[in-house]
Amino acid sequence: MTWQWLPPFGSLQSSQRFLAKRNNGAFLATDFYPPVVRIGSEVEIAHLLYKILADRLGEFIHAEGRFWHYVGTHWEPIAEDALRRAVHRFDGAPVETERTGMVKLNTGKINSILRELEALCVDAKFFETPVQGINCASGFIQFNAIGQPDLSPHDRAHRCRHTLPGAWSVGSAGNLPESSLLRQLLDGSFMGDPDASEKAALLAEIAGVTALGLAASMREPKAVVLYGMTAENGKSQILDMIRGLLPASAVCSITAAKMGDERHIVGLSGKLLNATDELSGEAIASDTFKAIITGEPVEGRDVYKSRVEFRPRAQHVFATNLLPPYKGGMDRGVRRRLLVIPFNRTVPIRERIEHIGQRIGVEEADLLLAWAVAGASRVIRQRCYSEPASSKSALLEWLYKADAIQAWIEDCVTTCEGNWVPTSVAYEQFCYWAVAEGHRRERLPLVNTFSDRVILGITGATTRRTSKKRGIAGIMISGPL
Repeated sequence: MTWQWLPPFGSLQSSQRFLAKRNNGAFLATDFYPPVVRIGSEVEIAHLLYKILADRLGEFIHAEGRFWHYVGTHWEPIAEDALRRAVHRFDGAPVETERTGMVKLNTGKINSILRELEALCVDAKFFETPVQGINCASGFIQFNAIGQPDLSPHDRAHRCRHTLPGAWSVGSAGNLPESSLLRQLLDGSFMGDPDASEKAALLAEIAGVTALGLAASMREPKAVVLYGMTAENGKSQILDMIRGLLPASAVCSITAAKMGDERHIVGLSGKLLNATDELSGEAIASDTFKAIITGEPVEGRDVYKSRVEFRPRAQHVFATNLLPPYKGGMDRGVRRRLLVIPFNRTVPIRERIEHIGQRIGVEEADLLLAWAVAGASRVIRQRCYSEPASSKSALLEWLYKADAIQAWIEDCVTTCEGNWVPTSVAYEQFCYWAVAEGHRRERLPLVNTFSDRVILGITGATTRRTSKKRGIAGIMISGPL
C-alpha cells in the first residue's frame, strides 16, 4: 500500500514541523497522519498502527496488561492515553474501496483496535525472565556466582523496567564517609545497640536485593518489618532512604490488608519495592500474602480492565510502632517469611536532620547505590540475609505475644515418634504455661481449637483416639505434667 499523508489541518510546512517533534529521540505516537486505508476494519487499522509505532518506537511488546518499548536504558510503558490518541488519528481517514467512505471511530471500535494491536505483539512472559542485575545510570551491574560485581552497557535483552538514579563504577567499595548523610542516619538509628553494625549491614543487603529484584527469588524470601515502639527512631527515614535508591516508577505503597484485593494487587506488577507504614497481622497471615512474598503467580486487574497474571518481584518493607496480633495464630509459613529489625533509640532533637532519608536519595545517590551493591554481593555469596540475633529475638517475642499456642510449642514441645499425650493433659499444661507467661486464661483458645492447632503446627503430630480418651500422637511435652 502507498502511504499517503493527509494533514487534516494547517499547511504542509507546519505539518512537517509537527512531524519533526521528538520525545527522547523517538517520534511521539500521535505525530503522524493516517494513510488511506483499504477497508477500514479494526484489524486493518491495528496492523497499520503497529507499523507506525514500530517505525517510530522500535520493538514494542504487550505484557502484564500494558504496551512497552525500549528507551535506551530500560523498557518503559507506553501511556494508554497516547495510544488512544494515536488511534484517533485514523478517524476520518479515507477508505480506498469506497468512493466517499471514511473511517468512523467510537469508543468500542477504539478499544477493539487496541485489543487487536495487543494480539500482534503480546509476550505475556517477557518480564518473567530478566537478566539478574542492577540497572543504574552508568550501566548494568551483574554479579558472578560469588557476588563479585561488574559493569556492562545497557541492553534491551536485560529486560529491565527501571533505571536507578545512582551511577556505579567497578571498584566502588560502598564504604561510608563519617560526614555522609547515610552514615549519620545509620549511626543515629542504631547508636547504643550491641549489634548496630550488623543491623546496618542487613539494611544494605535489603537495599541490594531490592535493587536486584531478587526478593521473591531468594532461598528464604522475607518481608521486612521495621519495628520501633517510640517515635523519631529512624525507621521512617530508613524507609524513605530505600525508596530513594529507586526511581519512583519502581516503588509502590500497598498495605498488607489490601493485598487480597485484585484492584490493589495489580499495583505490584513490575515494582521492585513495596514500602508502607501500615501493618495488619490478619492480612499477613493470608495465603495471598505468602504467595506475593515468594513470587508465586497472582492475578489482579485495574477497574474495567481484564485480569492480568504476573509474578511479584518486589521487596516488601513495613514500618510499624506495634507488632499486630494474629487471628488464628502465626503459623510457621508466616514466620519463615518475616524479618524484624528493632529500632530501640529515640533520636535526640539535636541530632535530627530534616528529611534525611529523602535527601540521601537525592544528594548521595551514587554512595547509596555503592552501599547497596556491596550488600547485594554479600547476599549472593551467602544466598540469604545476615539476620542479627536481635531480629530473631524480636520475631520470637512477637510470636509469644501473637500466638500463645505456637509459642508454647516452641518452648515446651518436641516430636517423639510413638509417644502420645492425652489432649486434656496437653491442654492443661498449655494453659499453665500461658498464664505464667502473662496470658489471660479466659482469652485462651478452647480445647478443640487447641488440639487442631497443635497438630497443624507440628510436623508428624496426629490425633489418636481410644475407647476412653483422645490424644495427640507424635509429641512429648517438657516440664511437669
